[in-house]
Amino acid sequence: MRVVSGVVALILGLAAIFGAVGLQTIWAPPATLTAATDQSSVDAAPDAPLTVITGGINEVAEDPVDYTLTGDGDYTVMLGQTRDIEAWIGDAAHNTVTGVETEVADGQDPRLVVEHTEGEATVPDPAGSDLWVDTQEASGTIDQRWSVPSEGDWSLLVAADGTEPAPAEMTVSWTNTLGDSPWIVPLAIIGGLLVLAGLGLLVWALLIRRRSAPGNTGNHHHHHNDNNDDGGAGRTSAGSPDVRGSSASTIPNTSTTPPTDGTGQVSRTQTSRTQAARPHASRARLAGLLAGSLALAGVLGVGPATAQGTQSAPASDAPQASDEASADENGQYPILTDSQLERILGQIESVVAEGDAEQDPEVLKPRVADPQLSMRGANYANVQVSDDVRAAEPVAAAPIRSVLAPADPAFPRTVTVVTQGEDNATPQLLMLRQDSARAQYRLVTAASMIPAARLPASDLSNTEVEMVAEDDGSGLVMSPATAVDGLARYLNVPDHSFGDQFTNNSMVDGIHDYQASIEEEAPDARLSLLRESIPGTTTTMRLADGSALVIGLLDARMTIAPREEGATVMVDEVAAALAGEDSTESDSPVEMTYREVVALRIPAEGATGDEAKVSMVALTDELQSVTYE
Repeated sequence: MRVVSGVVALILGLAAIFGAVGLQTIWAPPATLTAATDQSSVDAAPDAPLTVITGGINEVAEDPVDYTLTGDGDYTVMLGQTRDIEAWIGDAAHNTVTGVETEVADGQDPRLVVEHTEGEATVPDPAGSDLWVDTQEASGTIDQRWSVPSEGDWSLLVAADGTEPAPAEMTVSWTNTLGDSPWIVPLAIIGGLLVLAGLGLLVWALLIRRRSAPGNTGNHHHHHNDNNDDGGAGRTSAGSPDVRGSSASTIPNTSTTPPTDGTGQVSRTQTSRTQAARPHASRARLAGLLAGSLALAGVLGVGPATAQGTQSAPASDAPQASDEASADENGQYPILTDSQLERILGQIESVVAEGDAEQDPEVLKPRVADPQLSMRGANYANVQVSDDVRAAEPVAAAPIRSVLAPADPAFPRTVTVVTQGEDNATPQLLMLRQDSARAQYRLVTAASMIPAARLPASDLSNTEVEMVAEDDGSGLVMSPATAVDGLARYLNVPDHSFGDQFTNNSMVDGIHDYQASIEEEAPDARLSLLRESIPGTTTTMRLADGSALVIGLLDARMTIAPREEGATVMVDEVAAALAGEDSTESDSPVEMTYREVVALRIPAEGATGDEAKVSMVALTDELQSVTYE
């Protein structure tokens, strides 16, 4: 019975061990799982000019997934924040890959979930938009690994050219982290124990069979001493027996009973050695069986493991950037990353430099908008008339001294940047604006900062910057519109009451001195100067310290008229050229209009003393028109 039980236990143990090995090999789950779009299905999404791949495909695994995208011909893959991609798409038709469906019927593979949205059948080519953090040109099939530059909600936008269908055939693969069968370790342990038990039963049965076998007993030989009489020889006396020495052979003890020590007690020397040898032999056999079973389990590779296979590196990484961005307390992320801003400024610098070199405002239009476009165009015209006219300050993309960018993603978006290149005498205050999702950032204003002007250091991670309406004075000592209008009046009239609320500086003093000198140099002419703020052109950003940066536009109209009938006024050749006149002398009033860009800083409400006064940050102007009345 022990033999049968041992054999059964041994067979069951080996079966359990091989079952554990099988669960790790032939029955193991795949190391990599794959999901794909089913383009052949009747439920396949129809063609669309745009395909959106959301971060939902990366939620299926802890590590970034690999994906393959296949298209006909050339196409572009663009990485951007999901909100920006949605804003750019607008009402256009598009397919959206929202994630991976893993809860499928047995025997079926996971599948990609694709949602189709009806809309415009064609769109402009989205490649090159300022909204994208990175862009990759592709053709045919590409292998990528999902990668995003920082926290936030990121997606990929795929398009051919806006008129042809965008690629929508896609597969996603990821490392299977579901783990091996939970039965692997129990089967290995149970199998090992059964093997040990089976071998133990077989050895036990063998030992018992040997012990119960009949033993070999030794033959008892009777030894006789032959007493030979020598005819009375040696006899000492009559009747006395003749005592002779006797010789006896030594017979080995073949008895099965233990020997005695001559006192009737069993000798313990041999017995103790025999009993001591038996436990050592049993332990040796048991250790050998255990080692053999463990060795067998080790050779078979039984043990806990994960179904993770090695994957080859992707052909290339997905479009990505190295920016780090974090959300504010409201979950808002910056509207730009550092790499985006640097790229945008670089393109603006390049376009402006080309326009300056060719003295052609048409070259500026892709990256420059009014009022900077018209002011720079006027400067080109004035410089061509006279070498005495100072050329417009060059625009530098770097180094960046400060950045003010609201986190609110609503359009239009405004970003203010302070830069100072090698050719800039003072830092430049640049204001960029993106009117809509499909528009590019363009340079709206560029003004030279005045000496001693101060702005707090800031970068794109500062999400406390917010836009303020020009008539909103909440939290400020006055509204932006009031500050710009007050400055215009104060520049017109040095004794204006607004001067008490304004911090004096060399720029304002210089303007007042220049206006006084004109009157002194033309005693025979009447001079009038009127500055007016242009409603609706003021842009205001509330800073982290509660103060506000205001950028506004002024039109300064200077009229010079003869004091007496028949008298004339003299203007320079630039004014005559703008008026379209050949003569620099006029017997009628001459009106010259200057466009001025001013930047002010309004203190936060609660400031006292000089800290409560409005200060000028930057100023630039350009003569734009002249008329002879």
